[in-house]
Amino acid sequence: MNRLLWKLIPKTQRELLLERLPVIDRQVVNKTLSGKNQFPQAFDKLECLFIHVPKCAGSSVAHALFGGTPTGHMPLYWYEKLFNERYLNYFKFGFVRDPLQRALSAYNYLQRSMESRDKTAHSLVTKYPTFDAFVDNWLSPENITRQIHFAPQYYFLQNAMGSIDVDFIGRQENLAADFRTLCLHLHVKTDLQHINRSLRSKNPDSQACSAASRRKIRDVYARDYELFSYE
Repeated sequence: MNRLLWKLIPKTQRELLLERLPVIDRQVVNKTLSGKNQFPQAFDKLECLFIHVPKCAGSSVAHALFGGTPTGHMPLYWYEKLFNERYLNYFKFGFVRDPLQRALSAYNYLQRSMESRDKTAHSLVTKYPTFDAFVDNWLSPENITRQIHFAPQYYFLQNAMGSIDVDFIGRQENLAADFRTLCLHLHVKTDLQHINRSLRSKNPDSQACSAASRRKIRDVYARDYELFSYE
């Protein structure tokens, strides 16, 4: 019924409504109304729930644990609301990263990405020849909610009440050791390979990060810095 009502709204009005939502919530609306709300079978096999935060080694972790099965970037609260029994009983985990290094990695990745799914994001970042220019002219609390690669990490890992509610948070900075710890929790033995590693830009200046950019990133991602104890 909800899907039918949604389709009765003219497309331009639907797009207007969705554009006002943060990109993560927009994903939730689209996924929910698509009727394709299936819990990943790969998660059932290990009785776990993996929250894939973009640009935090998630592709490597997912490939090692689940093979080629896509896991997507759905937030924790989506699983809580639609698959509550699993949410309550399965081992929930995700990985995070220093917000500065994550933003730089996303910028470099999107500069080089030829994936069709990244076309809009690629067009966005290529407007700015250096990372400093990107931070200075685009990065803001409002804008980061519009692009999934730059969305705050805590958005993905919070429950419906806005609290971080996972059983384990690994760090990219300690990836090998944290992945081993994760495997112990899941009772699996597997090797971790680096997937989707961002290539450095051909332009050396794009690697520069001024003190002003660092301060701005610290302000824009203040909640990530606080919740995940990055300094």
